Amino acid sequence: MKFVLSTIAWVESIAKKEIEKVWWKIEQTTDRIITFSWDIDLMVKVNLWSRVGNKLYILLAEEDDVTDFEYFFEIIKKISFKKYFKNNNPIIVKSSSTRSELFSPRTMQSLCKKAIVDSLVWKWNIYNEDEKSEPIEILALLVDNKLRVMLNTTWEALHKRWYRTEAWEAPIKESLAAALVLLSGWKFRENFYDFFCWSGTIPIEALMIAKNIAPWLKRSFAFERLWLVQSEVIENEKKLAKNKEFSWEYKIFASDIDEQLLEIAKKNAKKAWFDGQIMFEKKNFTDYLWKDLTWTLVSNPPYWERLKSDNLEAMYNSIDKIFRKNKNLNWWIISSFLEFDNLVKRNFYKKRKLYNWGELCYFWKKNIN
Repeated sequence: MKFVLSTIAWVESIAKKEIEKVWWKIEQTTDRIITFSWDIDLMVKVNLWSRVGNKLYILLAEEDDVTDFEYFFEIIKKISFKKYFKNNNPIIVKSSSTRSELFSPRTMQSLCKKAIVDSLVWKWNIYNEDEKSEPIEILALLVDNKLRVMLNTTWEALHKRWYRTEAWEAPIKESLAAALVLLSGWKFRENFYDFFCWSGTIPIEALMIAKNIAPWLKRSFAFERLWLVQSEVIENEKKLAKNKEFSWEYKIFASDIDEQLLEIAKKNAKKAWFDGQIMFEKKNFTDYLWKDLTWTLVSNPPYWERLKSDNLEAMYNSIDKIFRKNKNLNWWIISSFLEFDNLVKRNFYKKRKLYNWGELCYFWKKNIN
């Protein structure tokens, strides 16, 4: 089977490594889309293990030069949906068109749904959707007149981790938080620190990575309601993943000046079964101006939501002082406060473009050259 994994922007290289880790080769990588082929078992592994992926699709059909709706309809109708649909599940069709001649999402959705139903039943039968069943999602994606028809095997996006029941305004995506930890190169036996921990997402993701916990052991997937894989295979993959977890203790420190946020962070850590394993503390980040730091730091400082604009410059100047003082600190910060470049000497920093919920951010780190 051919699969397509969608990701958030600018983390495709990390997603590729995740897939290659479960023993297969990438066929193509484009903007937020990774294509690869393997048997159905890989579908279970990727859904269980992907920390930075969004949704995993089966590629049902792809065709170039799709420029009229009749051709669009016939391509989808030829797909043998009976191989996949187990019951009369409600069908949800999503569509997207970029730089293509067919650009009406509503028409694409309507024609796609009709083509699917025509494929599922004889002309004189009716497809009665069972409203009590879980829905199945089909995505019709047109880019540069190339059509991809894909079946969502994940259902709800993978970035929505099960532990985060509470958050603050503008929270960092769980998948992005995991990407930051992986990009930092943190060595798990060393201390890890986040001095703007918010609702605890970065330290929780760090501990999940250190303990080698598959992020999606505790949820169901869309592929479980399709004719794709036996339940015994799914349970076996979950047991294998559980057996790969590490029970070592790690030194992860998380602080914030906001008591309400710290309480949310502690609740989320408890929900993730990490109660007492992350050291949360109420502290102002400026306390670290007089401390020597030698561990890894990954943090998401406030920018527009939690501070008035006239306080931002002073705060980021203090962050710069902490980083310059601590030569042995492996530090990284993500922020959409783009004026940071203008406050500091740029040759001291490297940065990587990222997006959080569609908002442009940069991931700054010390330039070791």
